[in-house]
Amino acid sequence: MPLSKLESYLTQRRVQTSLPVRLYALVDGLLYGDAFGATALERCSAAIALFDDTPDASLADAGPWLIDFDSASMAMRHGLLKLAAGASGVSWLTTAYRFQSLARELRERLDVRMPNGGTALLRFYDARVMGDIARVLSSSQRAAFFVPTFDWLVQVDGELIRVHSDD
Repeated sequence: MPLSKLESYLTQRRVQTSLPVRLYALVDGLLYGDAFGATALERCSAAIALFDDTPDASLADAGPWLIDFDSASMAMRHGLLKLAAGASGVSWLTTAYRFQSLARELRERLDVRMPNGGTALLRFYDARVMGDIARVLSSSQRAAFFVPTFDWLVQVDGELIRVHSDD
C-alpha cells in the first residue's frame, strides 16, 4: 500500500491547522506479530507498548502499541503500511500531543466500566472494530474519547476511513 492516501490526508490536515500535526500508528501487537513474526515489535524510542506499566503488563507484547510514524525505522514504516493494506489494518492518529502524552491518554481508555459494575478491555486499538466502537458511543462519550486527536483514521485492506475528525 503506497503511503499516498495517508500522505495526502496528512498534508491537507497540516495546512488546515497552525498546531504541529503528528502522525502515530496504533496497532494490535498480536496481529502485527502474526503478520511479521513473534518479535516484530520491540520497545524503542518510536514504539510504546500501551500495556506496559498496567496490570496487564505481562501481555504487553500482544496488546496495543503506539508508534511514532515519523521516528519509526524504514522497516517499521514498511510493516505498518503492509499491515494497513491487509485485513488486520492500522489505526492512524493525527494529534498535537507528544508521543508519551498520547500514550498516557490512550492507556486511560483501555478499560471501560460495564453496566454491571465490572470492567472490560476496550479494543479500540484493533482497526477492524474501531469503527463499530465509535458508532456505539454517545456524543458525549465520543467527545471525551477522541479529545486527544485531530483525526482517528482506520485503514483496513488499504481503504482509509475517517472514524473521527475534530472539524
